[in-house]
Amino acid sequence: MNTPSRQQLTRSGERRIKSLMVRTLEKFESLYPNTQRTREAGIFKGDIKTMFNDVIRAHRDELNDYEIDYRPLRVTNDDRLAITRTFMSTVQRVEFSFTDMQCTPSVKIYANADNLDILRAIRSEFDAGVIYASDGSVVLEIVGLDDCVNCVLTIMDSYRLHNAVQKEYQAWRQEVVKGYRSKV
Repeated sequence: MNTPSRQQLTRSGERRIKSLMVRTLEKFESLYPNTQRTREAGIFKGDIKTMFNDVIRAHRDELNDYEIDYRPLRVTNDDRLAITRTFMSTVQRVEFSFTDMQCTPSVKIYANADNLDILRAIRSEFDAGVIYASDGSVVLEIVGLDDCVNCVLTIMDSYRLHNAVQKEYQAWRQEVVKGYRSKV
């Protein structure tokens, strides 16, 4: 199964390997500037490139031997939760609302049906919400004051949203915080 994490890991490994190859070739050229145009230098550079490409292929094969779970949330250096770019690129839209007379906050995250695994990973990570299908999309809905405060605010406060969504989120957030403070 080709998950976003596997793809990200593969690309990251390839970038590092290619960077190492370029640095190795640059170092060779700086140490031996007089040999750059010789036949032997060309053969040596070709052998180096072949070896690095072999490492890239072996790395891809090795990744296929492992079970890699997609983790849509990660912890930053300052111990805050952050959403990975891969997750945010799968979201079609986010709706912030209140569901009933008690003003229970809710969030709906809409994604393409192909991205069901990503929403499942988010649900698992939060240990909150339900997933259902709606009009050709898949929706992760998180309802409840505690779940919204502990899960949604933690993430959305650190993620930059589009202007219209940011305004909607800020208004929703104020009401959620007000409700949480009155509860405590």
